[in-house]
Order: sequence, then structure tokens, then C-alpha cells
Amino acid sequence: MREKGLSLLAIFAHPDDEGAAGGTLAKFASQGVKVTLVCATHGEAGQISDPQLATPETLGEVREEELRCACRALGIEDLRFLGFRDGRLAAVDPQEAGEKIVKTMREVDPQVVITWGPEGGYGHPDHVAISLFATSAFDSFLEGEGREKRPHGRAKLYYTAFPKSQIDILRSHLGGLKIELSGEELEFTGVDERLITTVIDVRPYVDQKMTALFCHRTQFGPQSSMVKMPQKPLREFMGWEYFRLARSRVLPLEGMESDLFSGLH
Repeated sequence: MREKGLSLLAIFAHPDDEGAAGGTLAKFASQGVKVTLVCATHGEAGQISDPQLATPETLGEVREEELRCACRALGIEDLRFLGFRDGRLAAVDPQEAGEKIVKTMREVDPQVVITWGPEGGYGHPDHVAISLFATSAFDSFLEGEGREKRPHGRAKLYYTAFPKSQIDILRSHLGGLKIELSGEELEFTGVDERLITTVIDVRPYVDQKMTALFCHRTQFGPQSSMVKMPQKPLREFMGWEYFRLARSRVLPLEGMESDLFSGLH
């Protein structure tokens, strides 16, 4: 178990985005860290893998319940929604979004914050927007109330990251990693390994991670690539999670980090 009082805040755009760090969230939750998940939208503009699961009118409600299912699988007890419209985050007033996120930061007082990287995983505009909002909010938090609590800036912001080499391996099994969004194909290319600062071993949590992923039934139907992919390479891919340290006043460790809370104890 970890020392008491540690808090991690994950901020993503849609239900199922938490899967980018699902193993890490499950790992820290199991160690007694208070894990809070903030979801900016209800995912009401997403796909519907089976028309029996939802309609366009009910999709937001269904996806909220899918995310609650995923949280139970990962051991996350604190789930919050910002209430913005899916597919329109880029048009949200940054000040409004930032104020909502900073309010949550003041309430949960996180030492570690996780969000999408500036590339948004595969260029999804909502992912890019929430990365910007979360980064700005983190800076505001440390300069405001967070500065009083941690005058030396003992908090860290991480971006999720998928190494190009790992994406290439996954692509070889799937025959491509193109994602269709509003009629446009986006490519999941991964990030340069040199940007990655932290690698978390989540192999003991792969079952939880996969259970949580498949809670999102409207998004991962029988024909999805995750279902079709051979289990051995899929589990190997899911057994490690990668992050890029984006903000920190904690003295960095030499070499690759293996713990998001390093330097914070």
C-alpha cells in the first residue's frame, strides 16, 4: 500500500479514453491512491456497434453507464463529468473549461495529473482540446491555491504516450490503425520514443484493463480490431503503459521513471 493522502487525477475527453492509462489507474487504485477520473463529455457523438445497445438519442446515457462499468473494473470510485458536447470541445471557451478543471483540482488536490498528449493520440480534436485545457488548468492550479499547498511545486503532469515502435507492432497485427472520425481517416502513429520519460509495468492489471475496455460495448463490437486481434500480442501490448512528463518542479530521476509518484513521497 502507498502512504495515505496520495491523489491522482486523470482527465480525458470521452468514455473509453481512460483505456489509454487503464492499467496505471488500476495499479494505483489497488495501492490505495485516491484516483479521480474526469470525463469532459458523455461521448454522445460516438459510434454504435450494435443498434440494440443504444440510439443516437440515448448514446450519451448509455456511454455514461459504460464508463461507470469501466471504473468499477479499474477500482475508480470518483468519476466526474464536465458536461461538454462530444465532438465540440475545440469550440469550448478555454476559460470555462479551465475553471471547471481547476475546481476539481482544488477539491481532490492531486500530486499526479494524467491527460492526453498534445497530439491527442491520433489527432482527435477533442483529445487535443482536453490536453490544452488540462495543461492550462494544471499551471493555474500550481500558481494559485496549489502553490500555497505545495510552494515547491510538488505535483506532476503527465501526457499519455504510445511509442512509435509499439504502434508499428500493433499495426502489423491489425493491418493498419486508421480511425474514421466524421468521414475523415486519422492515423494512430505514436510518438517519438525520445519524448517518453516514464514506463509503467501493468502486466498484473491486464485482465482488469481488458474488462474495463470491453465495458464500452457500443464502441468495441464483435468486428472491432481489439476483438479480432490475437490475444497474446494484444496482452503484451497492454502490459506496459507509457507517459511523457510535461510539468514538474520535482527533481527528475536519472534514466526512465517506473513510477508516476517518484520524487513525491
